[in-house]
Amino acid sequence: MANEKDQTFLDFPYDLLQLVVSHLPLKDNIRASTVSKTWHEACLSVRIPDKPPWLIYFSKTEESSCELYDPSMQKRYYLSFPELSGSRVCHSNEGWLLMYNPNSFQLFFFSPFTHDRIPLPPLWMAYDQRMAFSCAPTSSTCLLFTVTNVTLDNITVKTCYPNAEEWNTFVFKNQLPVSTFEQIVFSNGVFYCLTNTGHLSIFDPSSSSWNVFLPRLPLEHHGSNGCFMAQHQGEIFLIYMYAHMNPTVLRLDHTSCEWTERKTLGGLTIYASGLCSETRAEQKQPRNCLCLPVFHGFKRTCIYYKVDEESVVSLKWKKSDPYANIWIMPPLNPILNQLL
Repeated sequence: MANEKDQTFLDFPYDLLQLVVSHLPLKDNIRASTVSKTWHEACLSVRIPDKPPWLIYFSKTEESSCELYDPSMQKRYYLSFPELSGSRVCHSNEGWLLMYNPNSFQLFFFSPFTHDRIPLPPLWMAYDQRMAFSCAPTSSTCLLFTVTNVTLDNITVKTCYPNAEEWNTFVFKNQLPVSTFEQIVFSNGVFYCLTNTGHLSIFDPSSSSWNVFLPRLPLEHHGSNGCFMAQHQGEIFLIYMYAHMNPTVLRLDHTSCEWTERKTLGGLTIYASGLCSETRAEQKQPRNCLCLPVFHGFKRTCIYYKVDEESVVSLKWKKSDPYANIWIMPPLNPILNQLL
């Protein structure tokens, strides 16, 4: 009996251990593989690389029609969502979309794979206003965030939880020129907010505080025709696109609070779009790339730009309506027959 009490997770039967770790997300699988040699072997035996995200396009002519594009298989799926008629997408995270109806000011979370819908309090939004949410709205920690007003004196931000009845409002003293926040990313428990003038601010929900990063970008970004911001395991990346030169990739140094140029992504792939971007690390191909949505030959598709190689992607990619498409995490289970 004493021996049984002394047993730990390290003493799991191998078959049972494989069953347990097979249910872990990729990030947790990698962490679990460091426990011991046995755990490492079990995790590797069931590990499935992160699926690349899918690109979802919203039709301008048929409001309820959408096209899903899987870049890894180069396959397309056509779906109809009557419940989305009159609404535009604002953000995507963990397989959920944040939708907004400008006629009714109604916001709601929507899962295109289950048709589940979670309501939010109404809010008037400007056309260029950005939003982000921290995780899937089915989680008790999910928080929705947006910057609603910027004046010479103040910055107003709002937050709320899924199924909430009202918004929480915070007003902070403005330390920046009047500008528009064009990118918002959640990472490390905070919201990183980038303006169209290249200034970065951080909203910390745990302390309800607003802090401004004052260092200038190391490269002149004025004249860029597009900007994307993404996060991967706490690292913040910034990509500036240009019409006649290669993209600039920057990474935020959390210690010095400065941006540094990157000539490699270390095997990372960034799937970039105007409203939010996804990142993947555990992929066979392609790696160390930017993946960008394009309209090519009457087809919606993607192009890849190798960060450590010269490329003419800047001549092929053109800035488009940010509400036309967005990356979304694909379904974890094989439900393609239901989507067709």
